[in-house]
Amino acid sequence: SSGINAEYGGSVGYQDYQLELSFVRTLLEIMAVKAYDAGVKVCVGLVSYSTQVHVEVDPCCHNSICKIIDQFNDRRFQYRAGSTNTNGALKAARQMLQAAASYKKVALLITDGKSNVGGSPISFATQMREEDGIDIVALGVTNSVNTAELKGISGMEFVTKIDVFDEFHELATILLEANYIGSTHELETSFEEMCDADNSVFRQECERVDAAPDEEEEEEEKCSWGAWSNCVQKRNNVCVQKRTCKLNGSVVETEKLECDCPGASSNFMAALQLKSK
Repeated sequence: SSGINAEYGGSVGYQDYQLELSFVRTLLEIMAVKAYDAGVKVCVGLVSYSTQVHVEVDPCCHNSICKIIDQFNDRRFQYRAGSTNTNGALKAARQMLQAAASYKKVALLITDGKSNVGGSPISFATQMREEDGIDIVALGVTNSVNTAELKGISGMEFVTKIDVFDEFHELATILLEANYIGSTHELETSFEEMCDADNSVFRQECERVDAAPDEEEEEEEKCSWGAWSNCVQKRNNVCVQKRTCKLNGSVVETEKLECDCPGASSNFMAALQLKSK
């Protein structure tokens, strides 16, 4: 499951935001085509933010990427000026990704600079990585990016950064090459062919199945177990996954299991590292 946090507002003007959306669209189409070829499912969520945070696509709705791209075509994602509430955007992304329990979880954060409302996002991002096993890729745009903050958010030693929004085109080309796709035209052709048979309907809101009243009463005094986290490598090279049990919002029990360490970084991660500065 992937959560994409795209910033607008601050120094991100309307035209810059359109370039940002174009890059996200290319990224989603690459993900869809590669997942289709590999026979795997990708679940995507999209959050846009400035001062306020807006969930544009909820991964729990299990929308196909074909129908998500239709939202781009229909210009459904509005530009809203404001400040930079990165902490709030990460909280929204975590809530979405936690709900998509059975997927490998990756969050891509795109921002033009230092967060200036909502508090520092570093502590919360660390919690996402270490407790929930959510990989965070931080992509900085323009020279005003706070490199230390992006490193703190991603937990990585390198920072992927582009100096101007026009360089989104270059970054998209790098992603195409890393995934062995010859051109944008080849990508669009493959994506359209894949979507021809997609008869699903885009859903903005998702139904939640509540427990029956007698089940709720029976479990009232018991903690609620969350999903197992992704497999995370610790300092001693042992990989573990864990889950927590919460009662009234507090963690009352934790379970840990050793697991098979994840393989090499994805082509997407590798491509971003090529662009790092």
